[in-house]
Amino acid sequence: MEITIIYGTETGNSESLAREAREKLTKLGHQATVVDMEDMTVEQLKNAGTLLVVTSTWGDGEPPSNAEALYQALKDSSEDLSTVNYAVFALGDEFYENFCQAGKDFDAFLERLKAQRLLPIALSGGDYDDTFPEWVDALAEKLS
Repeated sequence: MEITIIYGTETGNSESLAREAREKLTKLGHQATVVDMEDMTVEQLKNAGTLLVVTSTWGDGEPPSNAEALYQALKDSSEDLSTVNYAVFALGDEFYENFCQAGKDFDAFLERLKAQRLLPIALSGGDYDDTFPEWVDALAEKLS
């Protein structure tokens, strides 16, 4: 199965996790590609098939700078993404009021555009070393 993994990051954590997911899913026989959100358009998402979104939150709930354009495009879009299956892993800091808000927003935008959610959104603070492998395992099981 072809999988597109997009990431939004300020510090590199989401990119590292996206690459970790690709490695694990590739070992299971999937074809997975990692793409910086900065290099992705809504039109390209229409052909993603299976889409994994790994994103942090920046500032007071905003998306990371490399995710801003795609975030706004999805927010404003009326595209039909019903052919896309997706899952979102969101990173944030529990001390902020808008914990994981960018990830929650990406999840909501994709749902509104009729994309099919594979798993409930995963919200993670600093403990992603535990939660991320569990999320990838759950995805791998769902995709098998």
